[in-house]
Amino acid sequence: MAENAEVDERVDLDDNYMEEEDDDVEEHVDEDGVDSGGDENGEENDEEELEDSKSGVDGKDQSLEVERSHIETEHVEDEEKPTASISEEEKEKHAQLLALPPNGSEVFIGGLPKDTSEEDLRELCEAIGEIFEIRLIKDKESGESKGYAFVAFKTKEVAEKAVDELHSKEFRGKTIRCSFSETKNRLFIGNIPKSLTEDDFRKAIESVGPGVENIELIKDPLNVNRNRGFAFVLYYNNACADYSRQKMASANFKLDGNNPTVTWADPKSSPDHSAASQ
Repeated sequence: MAENAEVDERVDLDDNYMEEEDDDVEEHVDEDGVDSGGDENGEENDEEELEDSKSGVDGKDQSLEVERSHIETEHVEDEEKPTASISEEEKEKHAQLLALPPNGSEVFIGGLPKDTSEEDLRELCEAIGEIFEIRLIKDKESGESKGYAFVAFKTKEVAEKAVDELHSKEFRGKTIRCSFSETKNRLFIGNIPKSLTEDDFRKAIESVGPGVENIELIKDPLNVNRNRGFAFVLYYNNACADYSRQKMASANFKLDGNNPTVTWADPKSSPDHSAASQ
C-alpha cells in the first residue's frame, strides 16, 4: 500500500509538472505573437492581456527586488555591527597594552634580606623615579621573601638610573645587586612562505597586534626576491609581544595559506647589565 501511495503521489506530481509545462508553452506562444486561429479583435485582446500580464510581472519583480534589497541591507548591517564592536574592543585592548611601560623599564634586584617587604622596596626605589609595579618573589610554602624582586618603572631612563644607583648598594646590612630584567619582547616566526614579500609580511604582522618596533624577515642570500622562511619581530613591550604571539598561534591566522610557527626568541640584551650576568 505504501508503494502504491508513493506511485500515486509521483503521478500527481508529474501531472502537475506537465500542467505547468503546458502553461509555460502557452505563455511563450502568446509572447511570440503566434495565434493558432483568430480574428483581429482576438489579436488585440491578446495584446492587451499580454500588456496587463507584463505589467503585473514587472510589478512583482520590482516588489521582489525591493524586498530582496531590504533583506540584504539588513543582513549587511547585522554583519557590520559585530565587526565594528570587535574593532572597538581591539582598539581599546591595543591602547591598554601600549599604556604599559616599554621593554627595558624593569629591573632585577637581588641579594635582599629575607625579611624585606614590598613597602621597603617601594621606599628604596621611589627616590629614583616613578614606579609602575613591584613583584617581590616569595616562597609559596613559608611566604617568606626569596631575596630578590622585580621592579618596573614607568620609563627606561628611570630603570637605567636605578641600575646605576642601586647596584652594589648597601641595603639593611646587605649588598644588593641590580640589573635590567630580561623580559621577552621578541618573537621568532617560522614556516613563512618563501615567496612572501617584506611589505606583505609587515602588513600581516602589524594587523595582528600593536607595538611592532622592528621586523627582520631573513632574506635568501642566493635570491633577493625570496626569504628563508623565518623572521624575528621586536615589540614595544612583553605585553604586546605576548598578545600577538597568542593571536598568531591561532589556527585562523595564516600567512599566504601557511600556519606559521610562533615562539619566543632569545632577548637581545647588554651583557654588562643583564640579570643573567649578575
